[in-house]
Amino acid sequence: MPEPYSVVLEGVTFSYEGSDNPVLKEVDLKIKRGEMTAILGRTGAGKSTLIYSLGGIIPNYIKGNFAGDIIVEGLNTKDHGLYEIAQHVGVVMDDPEAHIVSFTVWEDTAFGPCNLGLPAEEIYNRIDFALKATRLDDMRTRNPYNLSGGEKQGLAIAGVLSMRPSILALDEPTSMLDPLGRERVRTVLKDLKERYGMTFIISDYDANRIIGVADRLVILDKGEVALDGRCRDILQDVETLEKVGVHLPEVTKLAAQLRTDGFWDGELPTTIEEAASMMKKRLRRTSGPGLAEVGAHTGSGEIMVKIRNLHHVFSGDVHALRGVDLDIHSGEYVALIGQNGSGKTTLAKHIGGLLKPTNKDAEISVAGLDLRNARMQDIASRVGYIFQIPEHQMFCATVGEELRFGLKNLGISEEEADRRAKDVATKLELTGLEDELLPSLNRGRRFRVVLGSVIAMNPEVVVVDEPTTGQDWKDSVYVCRFLEELRAGGKTIIVITHEMDLVASFATRVIALHQGSVLLDGTPKEIFSKTEELKKTWVQPPDIFRLSMSLANYGVPPNVLTADEMRGKIAKLRGRGWS
Repeated sequence: MPEPYSVVLEGVTFSYEGSDNPVLKEVDLKIKRGEMTAILGRTGAGKSTLIYSLGGIIPNYIKGNFAGDIIVEGLNTKDHGLYEIAQHVGVVMDDPEAHIVSFTVWEDTAFGPCNLGLPAEEIYNRIDFALKATRLDDMRTRNPYNLSGGEKQGLAIAGVLSMRPSILALDEPTSMLDPLGRERVRTVLKDLKERYGMTFIISDYDANRIIGVADRLVILDKGEVALDGRCRDILQDVETLEKVGVHLPEVTKLAAQLRTDGFWDGELPTTIEEAASMMKKRLRRTSGPGLAEVGAHTGSGEIMVKIRNLHHVFSGDVHALRGVDLDIHSGEYVALIGQNGSGKTTLAKHIGGLLKPTNKDAEISVAGLDLRNARMQDIASRVGYIFQIPEHQMFCATVGEELRFGLKNLGISEEEADRRAKDVATKLELTGLEDELLPSLNRGRRFRVVLGSVIAMNPEVVVVDEPTTGQDWKDSVYVCRFLEELRAGGKTIIVITHEMDLVASFATRVIALHQGSVLLDGTPKEIFSKTEELKKTWVQPPDIFRLSMSLANYGVPPNVLTADEMRGKIAKLRGRGWS
C-alpha cells in the first residue's frame, strides 16, 4: 500500500546564512497525497522559506543552518539534488521574473521538459497543456518581458506545470493577478487536483484567496505552526488569525464584530451568501430598498495631471492606450483598476514620465510640466513613481544610501539629503536599519525603502503600482494609510491595485480601464454600483458592498463599502427589527 503522505516535515528548523534567528522552528507537518494545503501568515512568518525548503532549494541552493528532515515522495531533500527533487516538486516563486529564461513564452515553457530529456512529442504536449491551463495559449510568440505582471506570473506557473510534478508548491501565486486571473488559477489548481491527484502547498497572507480551494489551513507565526486544521474550522478563530496578520474575509470580520455587539450567534460565515442568509433572518424586511448614499468627489482642486488623446502602441501592434482623456486634481486619492492588460501600468508610466506617447497630437502634463519633452530630473521633482517590484528601482547597497540616492541625483546638498532621509526613515519605521543591506530585508521592508527614497524627493504626485505586492495585509494597509497622510498634506496619490477592499477604504476616486480606454470614472460608491459595466473589467465590488446590495430590501443602504461602516448601519437598525 503506498505511503498516504506526499510531504512529511519532521523538526524542520532553518536560519539563513549569517543569521542566528531561525525562520522556521521545529516545524512538524504531514501533507496527504492529493491534499490542497494553504500556508497562511504575515510577511516574515516563514511561508516562503517553507516553500523553498519543500523544493530542495533550501538547503541545496540557499545556504544556512538546516535541521530536521523533509521527505517528498519518499526522497529526503538533504540527500538528493535539485534535479531529482524537481521531478516531484515544482516550485513557483513569488517573483515571476525569476522564472524567465528565454525570449518567447513558448520557449520559456519548453525549458523545463527539454532539460528532462523527454521525447519531442511529449514536450509539445506538455507545452500545450501548460499554456492552455494558464490562458497563455495565444501569447506563444510574445516576449516574456513584455507581458503584464499577472501574465508573467501565469508564465511562471506554466513553466512549472510543463514539468508535470506530482507536488506543486506555490509562493503567493495570485498576488499579482487580476480577479479573472485569480479565478482562472483557482480553477486550474482545482482541476489539476481532481484530474491528476496532484498535491498542492500554497502560501499566502489572504484567506480570501484560498476559500473554496484549500482543504486545510496551516497558520505560521514567527516560524512556528500556530493553527492547523480544516479551512472552515480555522477561520472561526478570528482573534488568533488577526493577531498573526492573516487577512480575513470581510464578511467573517463583520460577523465577528456583530457577535461582539450581541447581534450574531453561531458559526461565522466565510462567504457573502452565508452572511446574507443569516442576516435576513435577523432583519425585518422593508417595503423598498434602503436609501443609497453617494460619497463626495474631491476633484475640485487644481489640475495636477492633464491628459488629452493619449495613445500608446507597443511593438507587435499592441495598442495599450486608446485616446485617454483625464484630469486628476490636487488632493485626490485615485485608484486605477481593471484586469491585467487593460492599460493601467502603461497609463501610470506615462504620468511618471517613463513612457512617451506614440501619437504626436497627445498632450500630457503634471503640475504644469509638459512631459513629452521634459528632462527626467524635472519630472522626478514633480512625480514619484514606485514600481510593482521594488527591486527594479534599487541602486545602492544599504537602506541609508538608497534613501539618499534620488536626493543626490537632484543636486540636494549632503546635509539636506541626510535630514530628509532621516525624516522619511522615521515616518516609515525604518530607523535603525540605515546600515542594513537591502537584500537582507523582506520585500515589505524593501518596498518601504523604495517608497521612502521617492517621498524624500518631495514630489507633488505619487504613483504606486500595486502597494500590496510582496506585503501582507497589515503592511498593505500601513502603506495605504501613509499615502492617505500624504494626500491630507496636499499630495496627489495614484495607485494601481486589484484589492477592492483597499479601494473601498482609501480611494476618493476610481478610474476603471478596459482595453486601453477609460470605462468608468467616479467615486468608489458610484463605480461599484455599476455592476454590469464592471463585469467588462472582471473586477468585483468588495464583499461588503455586494452584501449590502443583497440586503437592500432589509433597510441596509445598497452601497456600504467597509465592515466598519456596515457595523454602524446594522446598529442603527437594531431598534426596528433586529431580533
